[in-house]
Amino acid sequence: MAFCTLLEWNNAFPFDRYQQMNDRTESHAGLPEGCLTRVVGRGDGDAATIIEVWRSSGDAQRFSEQNAHLLAEFGMPPPTRVAAFEDSVFQTG
Repeated sequence: MAFCTLLEWNNAFPFDRYQQMNDRTESHAGLPEGCLTRVVGRGDGDAATIIEVWRSSGDAQRFSEQNAHLLAEFGMPPPTRVAAFEDSVFQTG
């Protein structure tokens, strides 16, 4: 089973800083080890959602721990909602 993470920001998500952070780490040049897919989307105004599917919860946790310092360095706000769960169905086409 894969492991999913869902992060949501209701408003004030700094897309410019998020892009700068990713440009510096090149984490969007390809998927991090263990990440099967990533979706980043804008909502109304400055809202944002990030959905990731990982091979395992360990892969997700390792990525989070390795990059936590960057969130602080770039002043990224904490998400307003966080969910994590093992999937029941994961299909790609």
